Amino acid sequence: MDKTQTAIRLLLVDDEEEFLDACSRALSRRGIVVHTARNGADALGLLPNNEFDVAVLDIKMPGMDGVELLKRIRTAQPYLACIMLTGHGSTSTAFETSREGVFDYLSKPCDLEALATRIHEAAKTGKVKAEPKAQTETAEDIQLLLVDDEESLLDSLSTVLKRRRMQVTTAVSGEEALRRLQEKLIDVVVLDIKMPGIDGLEALQRIKKEHSNIEVILLTGHPTLQNAMEGMKFGAADYVIKPPDIEELTNKIRLAQSRRQKNLAQQREQIVAEIKERFPE
Repeated sequence: MDKTQTAIRLLLVDDEEEFLDACSRALSRRGIVVHTARNGADALGLLPNNEFDVAVLDIKMPGMDGVELLKRIRTAQPYLACIMLTGHGSTSTAFETSREGVFDYLSKPCDLEALATRIHEAAKTGKVKAEPKAQTETAEDIQLLLVDDEESLLDSLSTVLKRRRMQVTTAVSGEEALRRLQEKLIDVVVLDIKMPGIDGLEALQRIKKEHSNIEVILLTGHPTLQNAMEGMKFGAADYVIKPPDIEELTNKIRLAQSRRQKNLAQQREQIVAEIKERFPE
């Protein structure tokens, strides 16, 4: 490591003592200053007197698990970049932690070189903010695109979501969804993963490339950790299992809309600032 650089300060939390010791030694040899804790309570005890750059948290721990610890860390050090580490991966946990501002999600056993690389990238990228909580009401109707090859599901979801102040457009394929996005302004897309032709993950990549500000929620009857991780990598806002609970889906759509509005507002502010800088009064 370049001696002119400040060493990364890492909080490593895992209840497996052998893994904790081996991982700590390996990361220390790579120039990372490692503080370890075997449980959530010990980890929280280290926060008041230390300013960490990155935290690596095991999700499955007795007592306070990694998800609860993450939420408490967000209160104490809200911009700390966190990596979740687990041998018990699940799609719901992956997306729950991603909404709290997690930098990455790795499965155990993990390659220590890869872990060290992700720690360096997390520290370099900067500390992340947790996303805003969903609003109970929206200022205006949400423009929603539902995409699923099951037309009966489209009809039922469309009906109930329209009752919740959403303007709903539907598509029965990835190809049709991409055409709809060219024709109409859409805020949020609810997108089935498993479809003939262009599947949901491919459609997601094209949507984020062509319409980066649109929020996408993945919908699937076949949940896998791999799909969840790929969805997050490609920019999905969330992940819902079929058949969806309507209130849960509604809240996730509103949360996605809230993020979209915030991002658009920030972009407008940046444009105004650039104009003022170029054309001062």
